[in-house]
Amino acid sequence: MKLPENVLALLRKPSYCYVATIMPDGSPQLTQTWVDTDGEHVVINTVEGFVKLRNMERDPRVAVAVADPDDPFMFVQIRG
Repeated sequence: MKLPENVLALLRKPSYCYVATIMPDGSPQLTQTWVDTDGEHVVINTVEGFVKLRNMERDPRVAVAVADPDDPFMFVQIRG
C-alpha cells in the first residue's frame, strides 16, 4: 500500500514515534524513537543489538504510532 501524502508529510517532520514489537514470549514491547521516510517506506531509527531490532528480525509484525509535533493529539498508526 502506498503511503498517503499527509502521512509522508508527517514522517518528514522531526516526529517521535512509538514502535510496538513482539517479544519472544509473545508479550508486547514498546519503544519511543525517531522516524523518517524514504518516500515509500517508514524508516525507523535503531541500533544493532537493540531489543526492537532483534524482535523485528525475528518477527516482522509491528505497529507504529507517529505523533504530529505541532499537534500531539493528531497521530497516524501504521501496522505491518
